[in-house]
Amino acid sequence: MMDRRFSTVRVQLVGFEPDLERVCAAAMRSCYSPHPGYQLFAHTSPDKALEGEKVFDEERITGLLKRSLELGHYDILEHNSITWLVNASEKDILSLLDSSKFFETSQVDEEKWIITTNLRVLVELARAKTPPPLSIELVATLITAAPSIASTLAATVKS
Repeated sequence: MMDRRFSTVRVQLVGFEPDLERVCAAAMRSCYSPHPGYQLFAHTSPDKALEGEKVFDEERITGLLKRSLELGHYDILEHNSITWLVNASEKDILSLLDSSKFFETSQVDEEKWIITTNLRVLVELARAKTPPPLSIELVATLITAAPSIASTLAATVKS
C-alpha cells in the first residue's frame, strides 16, 4: 500500500487548442447572434464590422467567458481539448476518472499517463467541493491554456 504523503503527482501541460478562449467565446456569442461562430471568431478589427456586433477583442472575450461561468453556461467550454503528461499512481488516475467520464487516458508506462479532456470538465472540477488531488494540479495549468477563465475561477473560488 502506497503512503499518500509520498505519492508524487507531476503534471505537464503538453497541448491545447490555439485561441481556446476565443473559440469558446465565439461559440457562446453565436447562440444569440445572426452571424456564425467562425465570423465572430475572426472579427478582431473595428475596420471589418459585423452588423450588430462588438469587436471580438480580449476584453469582449473575457467578458463573455466570465458571464458564461456566472450563468453556468458550460457547454460552450466543450469546444476544445487540453492534454497533459502526468506522472501519477494508478490510484490517482482512477480517482480522476471516477470524477468525470470525460477524461481520456493512455498509459505510457507504470506511472506515466497522457490525459486529455476539455475546459468544461476542468471548470466543474475547480468548483467541486471535494475534487480529486490530481484535478487540482490539472486546473492549475489553466493559467497557461485559458488565463481569463483561470482568473475568473480564482476570484469566484476564493469568495
